[in-house]
Amino acid sequence: MNSAKRAAVALLSAAAFTATAVGTAQAAGRWQQVPVPTGSGNVLAMTQIDQHTTWGAGFRLITDGDSTTLTPLLLARDDRAGSAWKRVATPADGANSRINALSADGARNVWLVGDNDSATDGSILTEHWDGKAWQTASASVPDGTLSAGFLGVATVGPRDAWAVGWTQRMRGDDSYETGLIEHWNGKAWQQIKLPAAVPDTELFSISATGPRDIWAGGVLTDGTDQPVLLHYDGHTWTRATVPNTGLYGEFNTVVAAAPNNVWAAGRTLVDDKDRGHPLVAHYDGHSWKTVAAPGTGVVNAAAVTPGGVTVVGYDKTTSQSYGEQLDGTGWHSLNLPTVGVDSTPYSLSVNSSTVTVGGVYTPDETSPFQPLILTASR
Repeated sequence: MNSAKRAAVALLSAAAFTATAVGTAQAAGRWQQVPVPTGSGNVLAMTQIDQHTTWGAGFRLITDGDSTTLTPLLLARDDRAGSAWKRVATPADGANSRINALSADGARNVWLVGDNDSATDGSILTEHWDGKAWQTASASVPDGTLSAGFLGVATVGPRDAWAVGWTQRMRGDDSYETGLIEHWNGKAWQQIKLPAAVPDTELFSISATGPRDIWAGGVLTDGTDQPVLLHYDGHTWTRATVPNTGLYGEFNTVVAAAPNNVWAAGRTLVDDKDRGHPLVAHYDGHSWKTVAAPGTGVVNAAAVTPGGVTVVGYDKTTSQSYGEQLDGTGWHSLNLPTVGVDSTPYSLSVNSSTVTVGGVYTPDETSPFQPLILTASR
């Protein structure tokens, strides 16, 4: 089973989309498509860095003849200045990488993380914003790494951040992928050993309520294709017990609001013919329990919202965007529109007044894919 999260940050092409569901951003009424000031690309991550400012990040696809290159993309919107998004320059502009994830502990402590680059000795791209200036910091990878990247990052404090992802290496004549955890100690990124009880895995997301309460999620790559959750208590990473979710599955996103309010979401497959059902689980401070979610599809991003959680993703069965919100009265559809001939949400930000969804869409059957941002009032 291919990982849904890795597919989200893979090199996309227009041929990867099925041109079946035609719609407009106005189809849902309250949703509005916001112009994105760049060409072909994808908005893979989103977060609010202060009360008024939201950042979105991902990559631009640069085509030059027969060659294509991915370069980082960072966008910002200040609601005091209207609804427009603006490009933000960083030192990594032009690098052969992407921004796969971002995390903020206020407007003066923001981390962006991406992939490794052979031009920089194979180290992984990370960038830090302190409110005034950018700093680049390379994260080393294990010896023998063929490819690697961070897919999640959690900013805990001024000298404390965690990032998770994957590495691809060789075992004999075969390549294999396993998880990567690194910690920023204020001076450098340090590789952290995975728990002994965790076999080969990929880690897609990480979230923290504090330095002694951090969760990471992903999928086992040992052939079982089972979802996995790890927890850090300030001293040790351990593997958490995950409820039975189906034949296969993965957690693409983990969001923690409090030690007794953590959500993980992704996809589960009930049999070999299943194209995916949303997988949602909640931790109440004692144990993880699955929460039945409506419909079919895969969850790519989540946000903790009053009384529950909001999730977005894509439904391969219906070729429609997937979006649901759970509160004290149950699940409610976000009625996400399909923009162009196809669109897929990969990122989400929710504040007291606005829901913002980022991702990718294909305008028509012949045009390259474009970055997508949708907004709606709450």
